[in-house]
Amino acid sequence: MRERELSPRPFGTLDSRIYAIFTLLIFAAIFIMQLVSFRFTMNTVRRSTLDNNRAMLKQLVFQMDSYITSMEQIYRAVSEDEDIQLLFGDGADPLDSGDRERLTAVVHQRLNNYARTREDISDILVLGYNGEIIPSEEGVRINPWTTVRDKAWYTGAAEAFDRTVVSSSYVQNLIQDRYSWVISLSRAILSREDRRILGILLVDLKFKRINELCRSLTVGKRGYNFILDREGNYVFHPTQQLVYSSIKEEPVKEIMALVESRSEDPYQEGDRYFMTQTSDITGWHVVSVVYDRDIVTDWQSVQGLYSLLGLVMFLIVGLATNRITSGITKPIKKLQGIMQSVDTGEFRLVGNIMASDEIRELAREYDIMVTRIRELMEANTREQELKRKSDLKALQAQINPHFLYNTLDSIIWMGEMGQSEKVVQMTSALSKLFRISISKGRELIPIRDEIEHVRSYLTIQEMRYRDKFTYEIDVDPDLYEMITLKITLQPLVENAIYHGIKETDYVGLITISGYREEGSVILEVRDNGQGMNETQLADLIRGLETPPEERSIRSRQGMGVHNVHERIRIYFGKEYGLTCESTAGEGTLIRVRIPAAEQEVTI
Repeated sequence: MRERELSPRPFGTLDSRIYAIFTLLIFAAIFIMQLVSFRFTMNTVRRSTLDNNRAMLKQLVFQMDSYITSMEQIYRAVSEDEDIQLLFGDGADPLDSGDRERLTAVVHQRLNNYARTREDISDILVLGYNGEIIPSEEGVRINPWTTVRDKAWYTGAAEAFDRTVVSSSYVQNLIQDRYSWVISLSRAILSREDRRILGILLVDLKFKRINELCRSLTVGKRGYNFILDREGNYVFHPTQQLVYSSIKEEPVKEIMALVESRSEDPYQEGDRYFMTQTSDITGWHVVSVVYDRDIVTDWQSVQGLYSLLGLVMFLIVGLATNRITSGITKPIKKLQGIMQSVDTGEFRLVGNIMASDEIRELAREYDIMVTRIRELMEANTREQELKRKSDLKALQAQINPHFLYNTLDSIIWMGEMGQSEKVVQMTSALSKLFRISISKGRELIPIRDEIEHVRSYLTIQEMRYRDKFTYEIDVDPDLYEMITLKITLQPLVENAIYHGIKETDYVGLITISGYREEGSVILEVRDNGQGMNETQLADLIRGLETPPEERSIRSRQGMGVHNVHERIRIYFGKEYGLTCESTAGEGTLIRVRIPAAEQEVTI
C-alpha cells in the first residue's frame, strides 16, 4: 500500500523556496543599498551645500569688510579737510566769529554732500574737543539730554586714536526727536601738525545695506544671516525686534564657543546648522543659519527616484532569479518526474540532462540504479519463470501412478486370459503415450501429435473401462501443423472420465473438437457426464485465476485443469488459457484457446 501523499504546503516546492529566499535576500540587499545610497547622497549634498554656504559666508564677510573699508574714504576726506582743521583749532591764529560761522557752514555743507551720496548713511557728525558739534543734516538739533563724551563710540574712538571703531547696533538718540537703529563708525580727527585729537568723526549707518548683504547670500527660503560683536551682542538680526524682545532666541553661547574653538564644522541645533566667520576688520562674527529642509529641496523627488530605480532593479533581478531558479529546479523536476515512473513500474532512464554537475551525477547514479534494478527484475522474472516451468514440467512428467499401475495390471490380466491382440493394442497405445509425452524434450508439439497422444490415452482407458464410454475426435485437419503445448488435452480427458462419466449409469461420450477463430486455435473437450452445479463451476473458475501461492489444496480435478491453464498462460500469455461451461446432469465443456502458430513460440 502506498504511503499517504503529503498535503501541499506554502513554499513546499524547491523552486518556490529558492525564489522566496532569493527574493527576500535581494529585496533586503536592494533596500539596504537604497537606504545607504540615499543617506550617502543626502550627506554628500548636505556636505556640499554646507561647503558652498561656508564659501558664501566668507564672501559675505569680505563684502562687509569692503563696505566698512569704503567708509575710510569719508574719514580721510573729512579729517584732511583744511576747513575742519582750521575750525577745530589747528590754525596759527584763533578764528573770529565771522570766520567760524563761515567755516561751520562750509563744513556742514560738505558733510551734507557726503551723507546724500550714500543712502546707507543715516547721519555724519563732527564732534570737536571744544564741544562744537556739526551735523550733516540741516535744521536738526542736538539732544540736550544726552552726554556725548559718555558714549561708547566716543570714548572708543578717542582710545583707538588712529583706528576706526565699529559699534554694535543700538538706538541713536544724539539728534533730538530721532531714535534710529544704527551702527556707528567713529574715529578720531588728528591734527596734521602735532597728531593731537581735534575731534571725533561719527558716521551712523542704516541697517539697509547690511540687511541687503545679509539677505543676498543665504541658502534656501528659510536661511538667514545675523551678526554678533566680539562680546556676543547682536549687531544685526533680520528679526531684530523679536530677538531683543526675547520672542526669538539664538544659541549665542554655543555659537561663541564655536568661534573660540575655531572649528570649521557647523553647530547643529534641531534641523538648523550654524556656521560662523569672523571679520578681521570689525571683529564681528557673521553667523549663517541653514535649515536642513532647504539643503535638499527635492529630497522627496530624490527618494522617489531611488524607489523607482530600486523597483526596476528588483524586477530585473527578480526575472534573473526566476531564470536561475528555473535553471536549477527544471532539471530536478524532470528527474523527479522520471523517478516517479518507478511507481508505475516503467523504470525510465534519465539519459543526458542539461544541469549542474551535481544533478548530472545524481541522474547518472539513478540510471545505474534503475539499470541494475531492471537487470535484477529480469533475472528474478527469468528465475521465477524457469522455476514455474520446472514445476509444471515436473507435474506433467508425473503420470498418475494409479493409471500406470492399472494399465500394467490390465495388460497382465489380458495376457493371462490369452487376449494377446488386446495386450499388443494396449501396450502399443501405452508406448505411443510415453513417446509423445517425452517428445525429445520439446514442450511445444504439433496438434497432430497432441491428438495422437490423447487418442492413445483414450484407447487405453476405453479398453480398461470397456463399454463405459466412447469418444469422438473431430479436429479440423488444417490445424494439424499448428503447435500446442504437449499434454494439454490428456489431463482434460482424464478429468472428464474420472469426474464426469465414471459415476454415471449410462455410456458416456467424450468429444474432442478443434477449429480456428480470429487468429486463435480453439480445442474443446466435451463430455455428457454428471456435470457441475453453479457453486462447483464457480469454484473451478476461481481456482483457474488464483495464483499458486494463494491457492488451497484442491481435488485432482482442480489441480489438473489449473495446471493446464497455468502452463498455457506461461507459454503464450495471459490472453490465452481455459474457459469452462457446465450444467449439472448434462455434462461439461472445457475450451482451450492458444495462438494460431506453426512454429515454436519463444517466451
